[in-house]
Amino acid sequence: MADKRKLGSGEKKFRDRSQNHQSSNRVQNKVKRKRPLTEEEKRLLMRKRAKLKRQKEARKARIIFAFVVLFTLFMVFQVFAMAFRFLEKRREAQKGELETVVESSMETSPETEEESTEETTPENGETNAEGLVFSGGRYIDPEKPMVALTFDDGPDVQVDGILMDELEKVNGRATFFVVGQRVEKFPEDIKNTVERGHEIGNHSYDHDIHLSKKGVDYIRNEFDKTDAAVEKASGVKPALVRLPGGNYSNDVKTAVQKPLIFWTIDTEDWRSRDAEKTKNTILSNIKDGDIVLMHALYLSTAEACKTVIPELNARGYQLVTVSELIHFRGQDVAGGNGIQYKNFPPVAKETVASSVSSENLQSTTVTESSRSSTVESTASTKKKSSTNTSESSSTKTKSADTKTTKKSSTESSKKASKETTKENGNVVDSPDSSAESRNPEKAPVETSAQAPANIAGAIDADDPN
Repeated sequence: MADKRKLGSGEKKFRDRSQNHQSSNRVQNKVKRKRPLTEEEKRLLMRKRAKLKRQKEARKARIIFAFVVLFTLFMVFQVFAMAFRFLEKRREAQKGELETVVESSMETSPETEEESTEETTPENGETNAEGLVFSGGRYIDPEKPMVALTFDDGPDVQVDGILMDELEKVNGRATFFVVGQRVEKFPEDIKNTVERGHEIGNHSYDHDIHLSKKGVDYIRNEFDKTDAAVEKASGVKPALVRLPGGNYSNDVKTAVQKPLIFWTIDTEDWRSRDAEKTKNTILSNIKDGDIVLMHALYLSTAEACKTVIPELNARGYQLVTVSELIHFRGQDVAGGNGIQYKNFPPVAKETVASSVSSENLQSTTVTESSRSSTVESTASTKKKSSTNTSESSSTKTKSADTKTTKKSSTESSKKASKETTKENGNVVDSPDSSAESRNPEKAPVETSAQAPANIAGAIDADDPN
């Protein structure tokens, strides 16, 4: 094998020959290219060069365009960034100014702020220039008709929401007599109901229909537990009570010391579950001062109220709570007196005037009789020839006249009081009245004659259906 390092070796000679051959080929190729080109070849070559030039220019234009786009985007971003920074600085400056103003105002005049807030939000019971009274977040006209819609056995989140939305459209409020077990399940609904200006009443803890038969301690515990649940959920303790089914007994009278609320119109919505029937029952019987009984468990009731509430408003009725109805009608209600209040009609001015006129007539007759008696007494003293028998007879006639006048005045006052109670008619008689109060042993344990249908169909508070 030849040695590569030696100058005369065969490997080196072969490599030199190959290099010489390649260089000779290049020279030959160069020589060949130098031949003259035809016209066709020239045109093709020019086209090729022009195409390459156009491609190069297009590439350069694209590069320039990309740089321009990037530059414009950069500038736009910078403009937006500057605007954002400017707005941030301005907002921070305004915030700092507001904080300084608030701090200075709080330090200088806290009393003026309290006065301004009091002026903007009127208090309950405040009367404006038009004679309207602020109550429950809206104004009430005491001279206009009003009715109280009541809903038992709740709360129910879905039904209560529909009812309160419909009432809000007409600035109306209602009273919800709730069951303690359901209050513990839905405390947020109770809180929302109170915040929206509605009234919460007590309807026992588990809606036991035989509650009135179970003793004083059991009854008291039922209503105390419900009061505690409502107060825990909303911070408000119920002021009114409605008995399950309206059932009343002497034990209830002893245990419950809050006013008992009955009803004027029983829709029996629990029985029919028919929105049309519920609507017709209310609209065909409603009167000023009535209390309407419904139940906050049924969507049919909510559907009926979508028609009833705007219709009552169109008829001129104000929808108020039971407590508002009691207040604006000037009624004094109390608990533990054996009375369930079923309505609060307006006080008739004619009856008041007639009673006043009858009292005036009675006083005039009494004065006339006294004057006649004084005249007779003077005449008898002038007649000295009269005997002792005539004097005794005159005294007897005088006493008889005075007795007759007293009897007539008492009878007329009794008649007037009876007429006023008949006209009001807002009380459900208790089992302790008349003979039963005199003989407590013969008094019935439970009275349910006022609403047998409602008692027969009383629902279970645990069953939402």
